[in-house]
Amino acid sequence: MSQDSPAESVISFGASERRSLFRDLGRDHRLPILTAALAAVAAFGSLISEWQTTDLEGLAYGDGSLPGQRVVQTELVDMGAAGGGYLIGLFLLAITVVLTLFGPAEGRRYARLAGLATGGLLLAVLVTLVPVIADTSLIIPKYFLVDLADENLTIAPGRGLWCAFAAVILAMAALRLPEPRRREIAEPAPVETAHQDDLDLSIGPTAPFASLPGELDQPHRS
Repeated sequence: MSQDSPAESVISFGASERRSLFRDLGRDHRLPILTAALAAVAAFGSLISEWQTTDLEGLAYGDGSLPGQRVVQTELVDMGAAGGGYLIGLFLLAITVVLTLFGPAEGRRYARLAGLATGGLLLAVLVTLVPVIADTSLIIPKYFLVDLADENLTIAPGRGLWCAFAAVILAMAALRLPEPRRREIAEPAPVETAHQDDLDLSIGPTAPFASLPGELDQPHRS
């Protein structure tokens, strides 16, 4: 290869466009609001859906047993202290999301931190509930299940638990998304001086305020 030949160039297909698309998507002010709306829908689903289903057959009650197969659903109100803790955390998380998205700029950072902390605690509570909901019936007392064999009892988590996970994760995402956009807005804009290029100063000779005498020994005459 001669020294006069042009250097080799690397051609890329679409990489910069994809990065620019993702960057612009992250800066879209509508994305946090959409994410928060999806979190609200998931949270409403967790309130109205069952958290556990208990499928049983041959449940002993008194001197006899209930005939046939029964499916018992556990709602959020049936979960006792765990359900109450989830409700309190969900209310706090909703308040922090609203303050972060629509509150005054001075308090958004603190609302975001409080919301992320609340969301983390809610995730920890939900994770600890998964094995309990998968193995133990929350609505039927244990002494009713003494005469039941393992094949007569089937316990499974319900849709409410998965909706709760989705609501908390989406709410935390809505708290994180607006942060880069507000940081860019908070940066001070450069101050421009009006008519900066219109100033034109010129210096030239002019007549003095007083005429000088022809001879230094003569009296001064204006």
